[in-house]
Amino acid sequence: MQQLGFEILLNASVATADELRLSKQARAMFRLFSEGRSVSNTQLAQIARQYGARLFEIRRALVGVGMCIDLVNRGRNGVCFYRLRALEESSFYHAHQDTL
Repeated sequence: MQQLGFEILLNASVATADELRLSKQARAMFRLFSEGRSVSNTQLAQIARQYGARLFEIRRALVGVGMCIDLVNRGRNGVCFYRLRALEESSFYHAHQDTL
């Protein structure tokens, strides 16, 4: 597994002042991204039905450490792939930085 140089702690009741804490589902999804490979929405849906909300949770936590989750491939069959990227490389961050 790739070493990122930071850790995101688990806490089910996340305080807004402590943004580096994730729910159990978000943490399980983050583990997949921290391996340094693309992750499909099919894989994410196996962890959380509302994977979009968990992605948002992860994205908000990662902004503080200069990272973001980006959509890197949208397949014709409905399968999308996401990947962990630096903020400066993230098209999602540049389009949504006001909401993160």
